[in-house]
Amino acid sequence: MRALDSYIYKMTQKPIFHKEFFAKMHTFKELEHVDVEDLDILKLLGLPITKYNNYAFTLETITTPINQGKFCVVDIEANGSKPTLHQIIEIGAVMIENGKEVAQFSSLVKTDILPDSIEQLTGITLADLQHAPSLNSVLEAFRLFIKDAVFVAHNVNFDYYFISYALEQAGFGPLLNRRLDTIDLAKKCIEAPKYGLGALTEYLGIGFENHHRALFDAKATAQVFFKALEKVPEEVQTVEQLIDFTKPHNQKKKKKEKAVKPPTGTSL
Repeated sequence: MRALDSYIYKMTQKPIFHKEFFAKMHTFKELEHVDVEDLDILKLLGLPITKYNNYAFTLETITTPINQGKFCVVDIEANGSKPTLHQIIEIGAVMIENGKEVAQFSSLVKTDILPDSIEQLTGITLADLQHAPSLNSVLEAFRLFIKDAVFVAHNVNFDYYFISYALEQAGFGPLLNRRLDTIDLAKKCIEAPKYGLGALTEYLGIGFENHHRALFDAKATAQVFFKALEKVPEEVQTVEQLIDFTKPHNQKKKKKEKAVKPPTGTSL
């Protein structure tokens, strides 16, 4: 987790005074080229920031009911697994607002490098990609699509940090969106033998075609998300409570207490 993420999480615990917030945001390397005192820019980067009062900021997700939340379910395909070495070749996303799907995003991305293993896995060919839009243009369009919605994905950190790194390299600034992992959410709400996307959709009876194509995977993940929401406890009411609910809280191992032998009585 980035130090930046830890600070954003701090905002979910209590409002932060304007002066402290701006001073801290200036210290993050990812934001060195961002006007962090422009709230509109921060919202464009994905931070759902809002004024708590005249002196402090908070996050909209803290008070937004789940059924009124904005969730962008995302999947990417890439020509390798490391953001620093490889490139996104496809982005697919489904926007959910007020409990309904309202829009979709899908684009291949131009590249001249496509390993055979990735072609076999995805069915995408180098010919498909050679005339696709540039990475920068796709990233810019995706940024405008997601805005400050919660970034949702199956194994969310992979997609989130891959896209965030690519955005930074393109000069667009990092993702600041709140995020939610449907694997963790499903584990809390659905008793299934396996939680991989293919196995989970089969278990839930969700129709699924073209696995390992970004939009189809995003649409399948959105259906898993909807199914899991049906089983969320009643006390989980807001978007931020939902995000917190999904997190696997570390359970500390209890130390085994040494058995204390009762005092031995003396015989008379």
